[in-house]
Amino acid sequence: MTPDFYRTAFNESTTRIAELAAEDHEVVIPHIPDWTASNAIIHVGLVFSFVNQSIRQGAPVGQKGVAAWANDPANQPDTSELSPWFQSVADALNDAIWMHQPDDQVWTSSQQIHTAKFWMRRMTQEAAMHRWDIEAAHGDTHPINAELAVDGINEFYDFFIAERLPEAFSGDGSVHLHATDAEGEWMVTRRSNGITVEKTHGKGDVAARGSASDLLLFVWNRKLHTALETFGNTELLEEHQRLLQI
Repeated sequence: MTPDFYRTAFNESTTRIAELAAEDHEVVIPHIPDWTASNAIIHVGLVFSFVNQSIRQGAPVGQKGVAAWANDPANQPDTSELSPWFQSVADALNDAIWMHQPDDQVWTSSQQIHTAKFWMRRMTQEAAMHRWDIEAAHGDTHPINAELAVDGINEFYDFFIAERLPEAFSGDGSVHLHATDAEGEWMVTRRSNGITVEKTHGKGDVAARGSASDLLLFVWNRKLHTALETFGNTELLEEHQRLLQI
């Protein structure tokens, strides 16, 4: 993915979120308990604000992470002006990230990756996923771009699972995911101490096929495996969703 690809996708998602923020934002997100569109919009906006400020000062804004900072009442926006607030924090983050070249060294939340491209990818994926959440609250979802969705699945395994939940899906069995509308296949093999993920074709104990968007929504627990075409032991897919939750 190029910086321009990420930036275009980021702007498309954030523009859509800002549009929806101007509508009824107390509608409920059906797949996330106790969350409304307003909750999701504020969540994304506060993540954007935290990352923007942290990149600019070269260190995280607070010492306890984004969740503690975002939960501080002092950082909560005026919900009566939700759309312009969200657009302003999205624009500020856009500038903070894309003023850099992809390989520029910046502060990141990753243990391994410390360049601007980390945020180009992470914040674009953040915007795309929550754009879909907020659209779901309004009953009008649009698929995530297939190339971006493949990239998002790669990020899910290479960053989130590798760094945050390396042993969570340990055990026996294998899962094969296959995108039908883009070049993307993943062989997830369970080990005694975690998993290995190969981006290749293979025969798993269970296989799941579907659009790249639906596969991304599956790994992020937005859709059940019943939204996919499956072959084999679907209990492994249920365990995947139960154990690999970020």
